[in-house]
Amino acid sequence: MKRITSVIIAAVTLVLCFTLSACGNKYVSRYNAMLMVRTNTSNKASVSFDSFSGTYVMQLKNNSADEVYIDYEGTLGEGNIKVYYDFNDEKLNLFDIETDGSVDGKTETFTGNKTIYIIIESDGKCSDGSFSFVLAKSEN
Repeated sequence: MKRITSVIIAAVTLVLCFTLSACGNKYVSRYNAMLMVRTNTSNKASVSFDSFSGTYVMQLKNNSADEVYIDYEGTLGEGNIKVYYDFNDEKLNLFDIETDGSVDGKTETFTGNKTIYIIIESDGKCSDGSFSFVLAKSEN
């Protein structure tokens, strides 16, 4: 009886540990890359790579009640990449970029003290990419 109780308690403890540890990350990075350089602070994020395949997630944080937007730019030498953002629990397409492509622009305005996720997903192997995202205060 003691042995069965101990096994049940151990199993419940393991399940709780795995369940609680998964709650912190909404999106998960899973990728293979060569010569990847990345930075991520609360208001700036960038990534550059020689080769990349998979999903890479960055977080920007609006630490005030001010209206903000994301100013972004990117280049890609070869491959296909889709970049998404999530602000209010909805994953929205920010831009798509293909071989020898470049993009620059800005997002809609965000309001609220929240985390904004940037999700970079490749469609197979990509090379010579560089992306940057800067959280800026709206002028309105």
